[in-house]
Amino acid sequence: MAGPAVATGSGPDAAASVDASVGFACLAAGLLVAQQVAAKATRDALFLSNFPVTTLPIAAGLTAGISLAGVLAFSRGMARSSPPVMMRWVLGVSAILLTGEWSLALAAPRLAAVAVYVHVGFFGATLVSGFWSVINERFDPHTARHVIGRIGSGAGVGGVVGGLLTWRAAALIGVAPMLLVIVGLTLACLAVLETLQRTDRARVLPRAAPTAPSSPSYAFGLIRREAYLRNVAVLVGLCALTECVLDYVLSAAVTTRFGRGAPLMSFFALYHTSVGVLALGLQTALTRRALDRLGLGGTLSVPPLVIALGAALTAIVPGLWPRVALRGVQAVLRNSLFRSAYELLYTPLAPQRKRPTKALLDVGADRLGTIAGSAVVMIILLLPAAGATRMLLLLASALAAASLVLTRRLQKGYVSVLAESLRAGTVHLDPVDVVDQTTRATLALADAQKRRVAVKPVTEPQPADAGAESWLDAASVLRSGDPDRIRGVLTREAALEPVLVSLVVPLLARDELFTEAVAALRRIATRCTGQLLDVLLDPEEDPVVRRRVPRVLKAAATQRAVDGLVAALRDERFDVRYRSAQALLRLRQRDGSLFIPAPDAFAVAQRELTLARASPRGIEHVFGLLSLGLPGEPLTVALRAWRTDDRTLRGTALEYLQNVLPAAVWRSLWPWLGSRPQSTGRTLDEMRDELLRSTASWEVARRSKRRATGSAGWRGAKQ
Repeated sequence: MAGPAVATGSGPDAAASVDASVGFACLAAGLLVAQQVAAKATRDALFLSNFPVTTLPIAAGLTAGISLAGVLAFSRGMARSSPPVMMRWVLGVSAILLTGEWSLALAAPRLAAVAVYVHVGFFGATLVSGFWSVINERFDPHTARHVIGRIGSGAGVGGVVGGLLTWRAAALIGVAPMLLVIVGLTLACLAVLETLQRTDRARVLPRAAPTAPSSPSYAFGLIRREAYLRNVAVLVGLCALTECVLDYVLSAAVTTRFGRGAPLMSFFALYHTSVGVLALGLQTALTRRALDRLGLGGTLSVPPLVIALGAALTAIVPGLWPRVALRGVQAVLRNSLFRSAYELLYTPLAPQRKRPTKALLDVGADRLGTIAGSAVVMIILLLPAAGATRMLLLLASALAAASLVLTRRLQKGYVSVLAESLRAGTVHLDPVDVVDQTTRATLALADAQKRRVAVKPVTEPQPADAGAESWLDAASVLRSGDPDRIRGVLTREAALEPVLVSLVVPLLARDELFTEAVAALRRIATRCTGQLLDVLLDPEEDPVVRRRVPRVLKAAATQRAVDGLVAALRDERFDVRYRSAQALLRLRQRDGSLFIPAPDAFAVAQRELTLARASPRGIEHVFGLLSLGLPGEPLTVALRAWRTDDRTLRGTALEYLQNVLPAAVWRSLWPWLGSRPQSTGRTLDEMRDELLRSTASWEVARRSKRRATGSAGWRGAKQ
């Protein structure tokens, strides 16, 4: 059974419907996260109040094993049913079990502590995963892009409220009664989700059921076969293992300091509240900026780098608060920078690969890491107490360093898989939705490669990740905005990679980089003609860039470049038309075999005479267009003759033009030039020869004038 999606209609009713749905979604997110924070704080306080801290690894490992089995059942249920139905069942069963655990806590607190610990670990991840599945099914992608931030903010506020609520409840009602408060939050969340599902059902559209196989064996097979998915699984497992180790270090220090009961729950409540506030602030202020500046791999590497250094430092600095700070920083970074970058790791995956594997990677790999971490902690606890804590901190530092190395490999794998998926058409991305530098650069790579294929078929097979790192580094520099670094890429000895053309072309608009950008693009102009023409002919592009592209195309002596420049002669902007005509003249001079249809040249010239004003530059442009359809040198000389004060030469120029130009073009041109010429009865050859002889006399006069000026300047300097 497929879930519903809210249609994006138009008009006040549709807008009100979406606003109502978003409001209920924000409220549900806040209630769910508040329930999660309160449950975790109560779980830790209840368990550590009844058992020594050394039993914590056993409980964590047992819970992870049970959760691993639960996530498989939950994933299969989501595939067979729908997220709203599954959430209804899971929330209802959770509320019933919590009520029973409260009754059990009154009679057998130790047994209740174990039950609550397993309960929170089992239901926590599945509730969060199920909730976001409901949101994804409820809103269409266009609407979701605009409202997902508001829903995430509601979740952040819920985390803060849940922590403060638990903190006050610890002082007023104690640990065990807090379970009833969690039941109330769970039922409230269920009620809001039900209201969300009933909101404007008339505007709900059926969503197609997933076509990917849902069996665990199929998902395991994908992860086993694909290195990229295996690396994601290893990263999740390493992070969970590190978190398990730091959890024990924190719990041991807190239990020693605060003892049991309400003080312990108050600490955990304030701790989770602080983590929620800081994570929300970091998410809002820095996450998008980090993704834009550092890229996907850089953002992923920040949390393990900080933890690797922080854990090593905490190993030599004793005390409670360094350990609290270390675990808190790890939680804040994981819930902000790491979480945002981690979700982007699934961008390259087609739906047929993402749907069956994401739950296993998100929850399954995390639980396996927790099991491994619990086993490692139990082994290290065999050491003396002081030595065990130091050993655990050093282990956490080593694990974080391993995660740091893995993020580099994931960066390369992400680029390779995303480029491959884009080329194959299995993933389609809207550039508006892209928030990180790495994905934008890879989109530029894929776009450039598609254009190259349209011009010239690929003849040599290339590995998916060949040169990925080198062009990605260059792309990062080109996007940095630093003129000196950009100039270094543009002026390097090796020719520019064609895949980077889409990042260099915008630099034509920057005066301080224009010369280097033109030179770099000219070296590969024949290989990227299609991309340059796309920019030239697109009226939505930067006008400065468009009028400077023809300067690059002067170096592409191909018929494709000529055809594109001829098309640009009909552009709405005069500067684009003028520069395109100048480039065509240069190309014709370089290679006379390039074909420019004379009728097209005359047509655009006549059009220009109706659009442009009679200015010196406008007349020069019209003569340039006419030169494309006629022998160029006589026309150039005719223009020069017309501009002189020699009435005989002016008359010769005008008479020549009247005889060589089509009648319609001449009728449009002569008002620009002055009075009609008087016919002398000379042939075209005679007039052309006179004009060419005049060119020789002008050149002699120009050189004599230059020598005279130079001689006078030399005498003045000597004096």
